[in-house]
Amino acid sequence: MTGRPRRGRRPGDPAVTRTGILEAARSVFAESGYERATIRAIAERAGVDSSLVHYHFGTKQDLFVAAHDFPISPATLRAVLEGGEGTLGERMARTYLTAALSGGSLEAFVRAAISNPTARLLLKEFVESAFLDAFEGRIEGPDARLRMALAASHLVGIFMARRIVGIDAIADADLETIVRMVAPSLDRYLGGEPAA
Repeated sequence: MTGRPRRGRRPGDPAVTRTGILEAARSVFAESGYERATIRAIAERAGVDSSLVHYHFGTKQDLFVAAHDFPISPATLRAVLEGGEGTLGERMARTYLTAALSGGSLEAFVRAAISNPTARLLLKEFVESAFLDAFEGRIEGPDARLRMALAASHLVGIFMARRIVGIDAIADADLETIVRMVAPSLDRYLGGEPAA
């Protein structure tokens, strides 16, 4: 031992570090909005290096979702694009509606967004980051971003009709029935083949 002090940051409790990053992210996103918020600003607010933010949360999109406890992450939606059983519309509807209807904070957040401008902005940014940015460059053709927004609004509308407004026919319907009926529209929006 040379007696020199160790360089770098002392090791800390990862859970405390993660919590500090989430608190900083909520503040920075609320103050700056999603587009202007940066990983660097969030790291500075949390008192950590930006590489630690990336280590714990990956991308800015994933951090945004984690900070606001949304039920579905951009990474999950990106995986939907990679393939699996059924058409893209079926996979997208099943993935989103299963997550959205499983409880959690989305219902409270949507209710708050109806009357609270800050919550409305965060919900808008969630839809744009989780849906539109996750699918950016993967859905092609004319008006790709508009078509992605229409697909997202279709799913958000179903969630609201089922959980917020409580339209009986939608609230009482089996999830797979809804997926089967909605998938052809989503496939048309996204340029895929409509379900048979």
